[in-house]
Amino acid sequence: MLVFQLGLLLCLLLVCSFTPGFYCVRRLPWNPMEKLCGGIGLSLVLLFLAAWGIYCFSPRGAGGTAVQTGAFVVVSLVCVLLGFLGRQDISTLIRSFRVRRAVLGYAFLLLWTIVILAIVRNYSGLGWGSDWLEHFQRSLFFLHRFPADTPILSGYRLPARPPMMNVLAAFFLDRTQDRFELFQVASAFLNLLLFLPCCLMLPALGLARRPRTLPLVALFAFSPVVMENATYTWTKSLSAFFVVLAFWFYLAAQRKNDRLRMAAAFLALSAGLLVHYSAGPYCVLLGLDYLLRVFWKRPRKWRELAAIAVPCGLLLATWFAWSVAVYGPTVTFQSNTSLTAAQGYRGNSLLKIGANLVDSIVPYVLRGGLTYTGQPNLAGVLRDNAFGFFQVNLIFGMGLVGGPFVVWLLWGFVHRRSAAVHEWRFWRVLIPCSVIVGIAVVGERDHFGSAHLTLIPMEVLGLSLIAAAFPWRRVAAIAIVAGCIVDFSLGVFLQARVEALENTPQRTVFTTGLNLGYGAFQMGSPTRDGLSEMAWGNWFFKHRFALCRRYLGILADSRPSDAEGREVVSRAQAQLRQDLNGDAVSWQGWWGRHDYNLEFLGDDVAGTSAWRAVVPQAVLVVLFLALMGALVREMRPGPPPRVPQRARPRGPRR
Repeated sequence: MLVFQLGLLLCLLLVCSFTPGFYCVRRLPWNPMEKLCGGIGLSLVLLFLAAWGIYCFSPRGAGGTAVQTGAFVVVSLVCVLLGFLGRQDISTLIRSFRVRRAVLGYAFLLLWTIVILAIVRNYSGLGWGSDWLEHFQRSLFFLHRFPADTPILSGYRLPARPPMMNVLAAFFLDRTQDRFELFQVASAFLNLLLFLPCCLMLPALGLARRPRTLPLVALFAFSPVVMENATYTWTKSLSAFFVVLAFWFYLAAQRKNDRLRMAAAFLALSAGLLVHYSAGPYCVLLGLDYLLRVFWKRPRKWRELAAIAVPCGLLLATWFAWSVAVYGPTVTFQSNTSLTAAQGYRGNSLLKIGANLVDSIVPYVLRGGLTYTGQPNLAGVLRDNAFGFFQVNLIFGMGLVGGPFVVWLLWGFVHRRSAAVHEWRFWRVLIPCSVIVGIAVVGERDHFGSAHLTLIPMEVLGLSLIAAAFPWRRVAAIAIVAGCIVDFSLGVFLQARVEALENTPQRTVFTTGLNLGYGAFQMGSPTRDGLSEMAWGNWFFKHRFALCRRYLGILADSRPSDAEGREVVSRAQAQLRQDLNGDAVSWQGWWGRHDYNLEFLGDDVAGTSAWRAVVPQAVLVVLFLALMGALVREMRPGPPPRVPQRARPRGPRR
């Protein structure tokens, strides 16, 4: 059953994420890659508007859910119909060499990511907590039409995060089933779309006349940051998709003096802001650049400004106007996680920004040494230190060797003022401003670094810059390939191996105890395979309601002899029943309908058998070797061209 649902989900994702927008842009005078990426971006916007309109205007109550489901069916059929009507244009698009390479590269990355998801059974890593479950709850909020006052995990209100990706996930879950495994695959599909605008950006980076796609595929697959953001069920990578797409259209609009591309750039930024507020700094920077530098040189500038402001304003109003009407302006604009964290910080804000900036550039391993996070598992210790080295650092987030290589390339551009990159002045200002503003908007003080919050677009553009520099010189090629091996081993494979740990009949990784005095769960005595307390917390979120039911049964069988003991047991039972009631209050009974179990895709693949858990890990290693072999073959110089020999003059015929 799950295999059928996964197949249906992938088909829906392919059709609905491409056909509506491509049908609108197929006749525009854009190149094939622009039509591909622009069609996907516009499809996601149109799909969000349709799903959001259905959610907002469907009747409340049980009848509204049935109306919403029927309307979603109609939207799906319309997407299929538009794909059928535009089939000839789709066939023409696929015949483009660059489009075909980009689509094949994306297909490989999707397969690669699903294999990783088939390994993962618990999310963990340094101090990362419950965001993966919070976004699932938000998607269920829109899918099952929870009451507006439903408390969101981690104590947030609904307007603390924008809704676009959660609404899209709710649309696809409605067409299949509200299972977490399907939510994982849908999130991975949407987050990996970031690869396509990076392919679009390759020629604009100016390092090769005919940039190749395979190096970018390898860099994405081996990147700990890209893979973690693709497998972790949150929304930053899809927001980065719209930001990178906006960069391309913004620069192309200036080169071609095109009003439509300029409007598309800011519409993409608005969509990115509705996916995740981390797109906010890029909205501000590109808006200032346009108003201060570009606007006054544009022909028919006021008409172009109206073409930008009206669609972007209407798109943003769909969310903010609804939120203000339902929650009020205070909750809408002051419940953002950055604002709440900044309000809780009591120190000097400028010192905090400077410290976060330094910590995001210099890895914690070099500043404070190794962090053991109180776990006996040596693989977990190594994973957490590698996690802190890659995930939250701006430079090494692009790879152990890739990050310094990007810095060296950028220094060459600034030092030589290379004419190969026509927009080098734009990038020379945008890159440092994006880093400073992106760190400045971070509300909390994080000693490990804050690059993972807003700077993912800059990091993936750095990976694109490395790919655009291909073919690399011999020394650089050896260093980059060696760095890719280390990145994959410590940042991708080891991360997946540690996240595959789960309690089995053969091994206990996570132990749990119940504090009877407070009726609260706590981490038990660590075993030899035990991980950190933060990893235990993520595991606890997965098994919380099942543990409540289990311990209620244990306490029901206990018969303390003294009155004080009976009172303690009674108080603990009351607390556990209150915690179990959280399913009805915060989840509207979702856990109860699924037998109080939340299954990862890795749980379905591994089951309770040890050898089944090894199979996806072996497949991942085989894919790694195949991709690395293809990359090495691509670096080999081709055979010298054959020089045609001059034909010898023939003698006279006899």
